[in-house]
Amino acid sequence: MGRRSRFIISLLILWGGWILLIPPAYSLPPKSEDEVLRDFLWQEFIELPSESRPKIGLALSAGGVRGFAHVGTLEALTNAGVPIDMISGTSMGAVVGGLYAGGLPTEKLWQISSHMTMQSITPDFNVMGLFRVLFVKKLPSSENLANFFYEQLGDIQFEDLKIPFTCAAMDIKTGERVVFNSGPLAIAVRASMNLPGVFSPVKYRHRQLVDGAVVDYLPVESVKKMGADYIIASVTPPDFYSTTPKTIAAYLLRVGDVRGAAMIEEAAQKANFVLTNRVLDVGTLELDKLHKAGEVGIVEAHQHMEELQDSILLFALNEGFQP
Repeated sequence: MGRRSRFIISLLILWGGWILLIPPAYSLPPKSEDEVLRDFLWQEFIELPSESRPKIGLALSAGGVRGFAHVGTLEALTNAGVPIDMISGTSMGAVVGGLYAGGLPTEKLWQISSHMTMQSITPDFNVMGLFRVLFVKKLPSSENLANFFYEQLGDIQFEDLKIPFTCAAMDIKTGERVVFNSGPLAIAVRASMNLPGVFSPVKYRHRQLVDGAVVDYLPVESVKKMGADYIIASVTPPDFYSTTPKTIAAYLLRVGDVRGAAMIEEAAQKANFVLTNRVLDVGTLELDKLHKAGEVGIVEAHQHMEELQDSILLFALNEGFQP
């Protein structure tokens, strides 16, 4: 009997609620049997060729520093063997997703979190830059973020990525959503997390681009258009209660978060499984708290991993995937 046949038979057993053997009185409790069966089924599933299983897509939300929770999500999914066939990210989700799709392991992403500062994003984070912002009315540039990507991945193009990836920005002149899926990765990711009111718009191909969170906070639809059959959404919802905005920039970001919360609710309904990373008491630009946000992602994914595995297995059976 081939692996595919064993997998289908085992799935049918799970679907019908049966057990493989009638247990004696001294055997493990039912929960342990379910765990053993799930482990067996899951191992069979992840060893299937990609054409014989659902294509799994991952949508990574915006959220500023909170979005670094996606690193924890990716680590947990990778360790559990969850296949990730495509990724779409917005803002910080674009940064994390782009680096991972480009081949950086989660171990490297954790290292990055320990030394990323505002100077990693903007060259204007200094005394003269502050003077220009206050007296010349010129917003800082986010050009250092593109340089950061060049340092990590080189001049990589979307077509060169190890995992198919897209990210979104908004054209501030037209209000259009601009989805990047080709060309240089660095400029696309920079545009996707180019916070309006904090950084000056990115000029690219006759467009003025700002943070994609304004139009696509949680890019579930983008992953679906990439060809995903099953979509996992990693969400970092806004925290409206732990902190009160104290600056103009903070108020602008809060307004964006209010709009983002509504978009999360709508987009999450289109995902097959949602991991909600509640990163509390962390501001959008508090880069010293990146590691804290990442840990929240690990905890959330681990807590729901068995539920996610069950969901993927039953989806595969219901959709009748064939070798």
